[in-house]
Amino acid sequence: MKDASRKAKRRLGAIEVLSLKGSVRIINALKKQDGMNYSDLEKIVGFATTTTRALKALEEGNFVTREVLNKPYRPVAYTLTERGRRLSEILSELERL
Repeated sequence: MKDASRKAKRRLGAIEVLSLKGSVRIINALKKQDGMNYSDLEKIVGFATTTTRALKALEEGNFVTREVLNKPYRPVAYTLTERGRRLSEILSELERL
């Protein structure tokens, strides 16, 4: 019964993700330097909550991947997926208008 009542988790679209504060800054930062950690991205965005929400949405939308590195304190690196790179190219085109 529980499974039937659960909503299917859908992938977030580009418009939904881009409407979140911080998401464009994160995409642009990862375009320049893939493999950034959370604290570096937080400095770029400015607020921890905003950074967390944007990264979660970008990951759910398959624009960003999150990789836990095998180092002390288990740091996390974020990289653009192929879908994220395509979105970053579209954003670059929009900025040129």
